[in-house]
Amino acid sequence: MWSPSTQRLIILIVVIFVVIRIFFIRSDSIESRDLEKSVLFDLIVETNSLWADDGDEKRYDLYTNIPAYAQVSNKLAAISKSKTAICETDPFIGQQVLCSLQEKLDDEAACDSDSLQYFSDFDDLKREKDLDGNFSEWKILFARRDPIERFVDHYMDTCVREDRACFECRLDLRCYLNNVYSQIVQDYSKNKTVDEDHLKFVPQNYFCQMESMNQRFQFVDYSLFANPTNPAYAEVKRPDVEELFIDSISSYEKISKFYTAFIYSRPDVLDLFIKTYYWDYMIMKMPLPELKLAEVRDYKEGWY
Repeated sequence: MWSPSTQRLIILIVVIFVVIRIFFIRSDSIESRDLEKSVLFDLIVETNSLWADDGDEKRYDLYTNIPAYAQVSNKLAAISKSKTAICETDPFIGQQVLCSLQEKLDDEAACDSDSLQYFSDFDDLKREKDLDGNFSEWKILFARRDPIERFVDHYMDTCVREDRACFECRLDLRCYLNNVYSQIVQDYSKNKTVDEDHLKFVPQNYFCQMESMNQRFQFVDYSLFANPTNPAYAEVKRPDVEELFIDSISSYEKISKFYTAFIYSRPDVLDLFIKTYYWDYMIMKMPLPELKLAEVRDYKEGWY
């Protein structure tokens, strides 16, 4: 028979093992989906009809445009040599734009971690670089993104590629957008601290003191840096569901194009989307998206 001290030690070891096991299960509980499976696309199509049912078009009539100019993050990245700073709505985007510009200005200077500096806000930048209030001789950039492209990219990475609950909506984009709208309203009204996941869907005008700095920003289209082969464009590109039939694109791209077409094709969804991101379009001088009904009824054929 074990002594009381030995029993306590065994119990302690078991408790520690259980805690570690629970933690391990929780941290590993988010699984990646196999986007190549046609059954996944079938489920997405069934959950997200491109054609609204009667009454859906008026579902959001009582909703209003979410106000502009909340403050969620004021972080900046900068390259002192070129006297250029950029708002960090997303660290990867800011770094990519800055480095692309730096390499064009100076072919011999590689853009790496030693080239980039990071600041908590404009006051931090001004203090560190001993600048005046107008940031004279500096370029202050803001990499604007088409709100629909930005939203779909975040949704694909968070809710489709990874099997997350996403407000318990799973693959239902309209359900997710409903919750995003409510979450942003709460963030605005209660001045809540926004976590990293929420930063990816809050309006872009909530970053970097946009209310006071928008006249100082030089807006650049991130799409030109993400895909340099694209021609410069200032208008929103509306996808055609026919693009789902292109064999050369990946499953990820096909699903992304479908969700994009879903937003443009549904009057109720597009209406709510515009009310959620209205001030991004206005402040950053981008045209509002227009309804484009899907022309292909049997769009599932493009998957096989």
